[in-house]
Amino acid sequence: MEGVIVSQPSIEPCIAQSFSLTSRPSARIFVVHNDEEVFVKIARRILSIWVGSLLVIASLLILLPHRPVSVISLINLGVTILVGIISLYVFRKEPNPKNRPIFINFAAFFLGATLFIVSPFVGKAFLVGEPFASFYFYQYFAVGFHFFLLAFAVLYVVFDTLFNEFRTISKYFLTFLVVGGTFMYYYHPVFENPKYVYTTADIVDFREVDAAVRQLKAEGNENPTPAQIAAITSLHAWNDNEKVGMLFEDQEEKRVAELLPYLEGNNFIQLLYRPLHLNVIYLNVLCVFFIFVFFGYQYKNDPPQGAYIEKIIFLFLPYSSLEILHYYAYIKSVEYAGYLSIYNVGQYLTIVTLLWLLLFFSLRLRFITSVKGEFYERELVSDSQHISRWRDVFDSLVVRHFLNPKALHGRFFTPRSAGRET
Repeated sequence: MEGVIVSQPSIEPCIAQSFSLTSRPSARIFVVHNDEEVFVKIARRILSIWVGSLLVIASLLILLPHRPVSVISLINLGVTILVGIISLYVFRKEPNPKNRPIFINFAAFFLGATLFIVSPFVGKAFLVGEPFASFYFYQYFAVGFHFFLLAFAVLYVVFDTLFNEFRTISKYFLTFLVVGGTFMYYYHPVFENPKYVYTTADIVDFREVDAAVRQLKAEGNENPTPAQIAAITSLHAWNDNEKVGMLFEDQEEKRVAELLPYLEGNNFIQLLYRPLHLNVIYLNVLCVFFIFVFFGYQYKNDPPQGAYIEKIIFLFLPYSSLEILHYYAYIKSVEYAGYLSIYNVGQYLTIVTLLWLLLFFSLRLRFITSVKGEFYERELVSDSQHISRWRDVFDSLVVRHFLNPKALHGRFFTPRSAGRET
């Protein structure tokens, strides 16, 4: 089949014709001015909602008792909320119906993070007297539902690209099948038993060692050795969290030495949360894998994509990769103080990625609320196979300095040439 490929330079005349614009400077100035005016109005509404949200959070922190909250965590939450509000406005203004689910999914993920502000109040202002309330919040939301929403938002974009002709409901079904299946595979133990993490091999052995140390200290031995502790304990061998026998003496002593550092202070929390942190890693590995699938498909087939969507997905590659590194570091750290240090450093790195996401979500909103942006996105709907990839200043920069347009013609950032295609 033959058809004309619409390249970016040919879009401007089409816009002028569609809106009956003349070549007079006054007409062109009117369109640009109107675009800016629309975007500025939307930006003011977004900032008003965002500032209002921050004031509510600040009021809660001032008026209600809560656990300490670091400043960097509040900054992270504030930027996340702003990205979520912008994503919600992109959803509302999106001219391409197929792209709307993409941005409502992202809005759900980012705005869902507002529930993190509840965490410091659990057990202090709310559910006082419930010793496991804070733990349950962390288990089911902070490292559960939150990362389910992340994986769901990312994988939906991938399936939307791979199966572009499918109905939205079918894409949602595929996404839920993969993400929901993976989520339930790893998280089903904590749904079957809310205190599952207290039954793992690490915690059961930890309790045995802790009891032996207490007994020896009560007998006057203030610094018992691993050999002395192993002599009065009976540690089991485990396979897939099931007891399969008893450890030999040398193995038992080695296991005791491995667990002893966790008896100091709050270090046991590292053992307690280890299964949950592993689950977070698995979900983020799923995201990273499908992001590579997304760009592999982009390279092979070069499908037209809404402006800035590829860049947004690309930024979730470092976002999920950082989460993998953070939680792997949590697992490997023994001291709780070290865990907190890693957490705070990780917040700074995540904020950098969030600021980039903030930029590209904002650029997407500005683009689709402009005349040329709305026209381009509607053309993608009506004739997606014969319209070029949108080129912005970031694309041109990458092509000019890092790519060879001749070698990568028609791929990624290189637009197709105007003309005929067979």
